[in-house]
Amino acid sequence: MPVEDRLDKEGVTLPGGATIRYFVGGDSDSAPVVLLHGGGTDHAMLSWRDTIPALLDAGYRVYAANQPGYGDSPADTKPSTMETLIGYLAALMDHWQIEKAALVGVSMGGGMAIGYTLAHPGRVERLVLVGSYGIQDRAPFHLLSYYMIKMQWLTDLLWSMARGSRWAARYSLRSIIRNPESLTESLVDEVFEAMQDPTSQRTFAQWQQDEMRRDGAKTNYVNRLSEIDVPVLMVHGSGDILVPLKYAQQAVGHFKNARLEVIENAGHWTQRDTPARFNQLLLGFLSRPGSA
Repeated sequence: MPVEDRLDKEGVTLPGGATIRYFVGGDSDSAPVVLLHGGGTDHAMLSWRDTIPALLDAGYRVYAANQPGYGDSPADTKPSTMETLIGYLAALMDHWQIEKAALVGVSMGGGMAIGYTLAHPGRVERLVLVGSYGIQDRAPFHLLSYYMIKMQWLTDLLWSMARGSRWAARYSLRSIIRNPESLTESLVDEVFEAMQDPTSQRTFAQWQQDEMRRDGAKTNYVNRLSEIDVPVLMVHGSGDILVPLKYAQQAVGHFKNARLEVIENAGHWTQRDTPARFNQLLLGFLSRPGSA
């Protein structure tokens, strides 16, 4: 059965005016798990297609939103920033009437999860960070990346060239997935389809332009991680080139109650690179009482 058939698709217009469409499934009385996708052409189902069935089978209540500008959620009138993303999550938690949830975020979604936990510590039960943003002071090749992002015309040109190329979809996946068995034709098709929508690319470009400063990343939570009391699981691929492993190794020691699981020969997208291993780690962590 396709995972979409196990979920309800709903939508909400938040008090600030942003419209968000989201998936929800599982028993309404079960422990809630909120899944947060990454940036680029990502969206909820693209990040979490292999994770949602495992959570549903284990008896969890699952929420997975397409943030404004991603998937089928229209772009907000406000620019995309880390602050607006955290605000969307806060409004969604209220809309869903969730008192406390486990947050699972990949890449940009990991940064959202950290920021929300710091702002609303009483609303988070556990925290899972997958190749998380928000723990590094600089991006790889930071200065080059900074200048490329500031040249919006160049970014637009590269995206327009890539949009019509299925080869470009496969090539982009090779940078975040290292397991050849996981680089399936269906996954390439998913990414290629997502690349056809320029809205997510424009939204992500707004976010990047806000985040990338000449002297480093705007959002770096490392000095505040010690404020987080809840159990934390960090999952990181040894071959992650977007958030190199050294940053996760440095960050884990700043939390009060955290552990780092390194998946060897995996890239940035461990939840789709090694889904069976990732799901095992996730479910084991969610079911463990009291500690990471």
